Amino acid sequence: MATATEPRPLADLEIDSVLAVEAAWERRSHGLKPWTTEEFLDQVAAVHARYQRRREWLRTHPQGGAS
Repeated sequence: MATATEPRPLADLEIDSVLAVEAAWERRSHGLKPWTTEEFLDQVAAVHARYQRRREWLRTHPQGGAS
């Protein structure tokens, strides 16, 4: 379990981002121009792609641990 000083796991941040897209989908559904299903899926795919790029970067750039 992460404490206040430890960063949150990347998977948790990814899920939070997907939930934010879902909240935007819901807000937009009540507006003048709601997202189409394709636009929603594009937004979710963009979130997953962003976190995949971050994971690849972290894999190739190891972070030094505190001693």
